[in-house]
Amino acid sequence: MQLTGGSTYTISLPKQWASEHGVEAGRELHLYANGDGSLTVRATSSQKAETTTARVTVDGYAEDDLRRTVQAFYGVGLDEFTLTTGDAFSTAQRRAATRAATKLIGPEALEETKTSIVFRNLIDTSDESIRQSVLQLEYVTIWMHRNAVLALANADTDRAERVIERDEEADRLFGLVHRCFQKSLTNLQEIEQLNLDRPTIFSYYTTARQLERVADHAEKIATTALRIDDLSAVDGIDELVSLANQSREIVADAASVLLGSGSVNQAYTAFHTRDELLEAIESLDRRLYNSSSSDTYLLALVLDSVRRTAEYGGNIAEAMIQASIREDKQP
Repeated sequence: MQLTGGSTYTISLPKQWASEHGVEAGRELHLYANGDGSLTVRATSSQKAETTTARVTVDGYAEDDLRRTVQAFYGVGLDEFTLTTGDAFSTAQRRAATRAATKLIGPEALEETKTSIVFRNLIDTSDESIRQSVLQLEYVTIWMHRNAVLALANADTDRAERVIERDEEADRLFGLVHRCFQKSLTNLQEIEQLNLDRPTIFSYYTTARQLERVADHAEKIATTALRIDDLSAVDGIDELVSLANQSREIVADAASVLLGSGSVNQAYTAFHTRDELLEAIESLDRRLYNSSSSDTYLLALVLDSVRRTAEYGGNIAEAMIQASIREDKQP
């Protein structure tokens, strides 16, 4: 690097890189300052390099395929996409595509004809907060799990149904985090607007992924609670409830390292607690296997969800430990 004119620094670019990208004297380059102190040089502007719109033909797609297509386009970060067909969309096809958008945060079906549907994301990245989304997802997940366990313990069908209803909210929040993460992999402006570096964005995404899975198992516990007829005849229900509550605490403690004021020591503690809990779960699992109760297999389903919840909490703890080590190694 050289100082030119007393106020400008001049940097030499590798000749091989310049040749590969057609860079010659007078060519305009685009520089991006990253939060970690690095500088990114691109030979093309982000507007030209990044594809934000797409058009796809969906002839013969079933309703589930249309739903997955809408979710995929949203998930990879497209701001606008169009579904087209040679024939007119059927009522069922159109409903499937548009309802898929309503289950996501941002996209709306703004233009419709007999043969096309145009979806556009109405939320700018500057309006999105990946941290706030993960915090909200944690709140919803912990609420779902706590109330699913209460519904199981108290045979509370109303509470169980409310838990099931909120799983869609958890899915929508994770979908938004997933979208931000995917865009950050290819779009430099996304990182700038989120005001986060890639490792931090990855930590948020990893945590959100595990929280969304915990929410799925909370829904499973609530659904199973609706199927148990008489808890008084079931052995081990009190112990199962206790283990479920402990599994949720592991998730909350591990997530607090990223989302709260917890230290990395809490992540190590969550690991140790998870290992002890898994041993207790195995012990109860063996006893349930030998039980003669007609609802034992339903409790086994709940116990599996408790095990998975503890494991997902351990996954969050592992990610937090890795993030801590990565930060310590930075110069």
